[in-house]
Amino acid sequence: MGNKKILIFHTSVGLGHKSMAENIAAQLIEAGLEVKLADIGHVQQGGFSKVVVAVHQFINRRLPFIWAWLYFWGHYVIYPFRVFIARFNSRKLKKLILEYQPDLIISTQTTSSAVVSYLKRAGVYNKLFGIAFSDYHLHPYWLYSQADFYLANIVEQKSEMIQRGIPADKIFVCGMTLKSKLAVDVNSIKQKLNIKPEEQVILVGSGSLGTGFKEQLLHQLSKIANTKVLVVCGKNEQYKKYLEEKFVHTNILPLGYYSPMGELYAVADIFFTKPGGLTVAESLQYNLPIIITHILPGQEQLNLDYLLAKGLVEQVSDSVIEQIALADVRKQSLQTNPNVQPIINPSTNVKTAVLGFLA
Repeated sequence: MGNKKILIFHTSVGLGHKSMAENIAAQLIEAGLEVKLADIGHVQQGGFSKVVVAVHQFINRRLPFIWAWLYFWGHYVIYPFRVFIARFNSRKLKKLILEYQPDLIISTQTTSSAVVSYLKRAGVYNKLFGIAFSDYHLHPYWLYSQADFYLANIVEQKSEMIQRGIPADKIFVCGMTLKSKLAVDVNSIKQKLNIKPEEQVILVGSGSLGTGFKEQLLHQLSKIANTKVLVVCGKNEQYKKYLEEKFVHTNILPLGYYSPMGELYAVADIFFTKPGGLTVAESLQYNLPIIITHILPGQEQLNLDYLLAKGLVEQVSDSVIEQIALADVRKQSLQTNPNVQPIINPSTNVKTAVLGFLA
């Protein structure tokens, strides 16, 4: 099995897809497989891909309602032609596949899924092809007849795929593929971040694009005594600098891209964020209460609906202080919530599923 080669495609537009690819890779490497990661945006770098990324980011930042329409309805226009369209963005990816000669390709995002589907249809690639999800719902655009198997996150995805005619033996429910939980020295991390032992730690995620994030929340949190507010801005350095100037000499501590995030999950008492699939799962791994403050219309609205129904998150309310005061109660509730373990510690993981399919 050790001579099997796995090629995993992802995109860096939204860090969740990339992180999911890295987490899957870690499990497969642990199983003794040779794994190569590739960002399709870098592989296919050129004028076409740059325009697509720029338009996507502009819509998400400035016109999120258009993205919501595209997500819920617009895909039906492109759906019948998506594999055909992918042929015009396949040349460099084809070259990589022919050079690496993988036994299995896994895609964590639909752009690369479409290109690999085209190459399978054209006979360029004729070995195994799997598709991994990173959200708490199913979108038909993620599904391709050329896929040999799917790595789903929740049983509801499998049920819906079966209803759509996909054989059950091609679907593995693996929860969210996460890195191993860190053993964190909480006191050491607090000292590093200049957090006093008696301070309650509030973690805030603005999102890499900042779309929908309401700064008013930070003004509320800045007035709460005996707290330290850690604001993770991701790779949005401009927003980080803005917050540093805006909230100078307050309890607000803006952070840029922080790694490993497990350190922040471990020291935090409560987390205000948006419902990104991987972010929520990582937080649940640390039994961290989650308050949803904003969403990107489309996939995150559907994620939120699922997470609320399962009692895994709460929406931000006018009584933010009360929600913070109930953080310990919320932690206890998560410890007994039966919906947590299937997401963070499923009975079938990616390593088991892939090894079984390769056997």
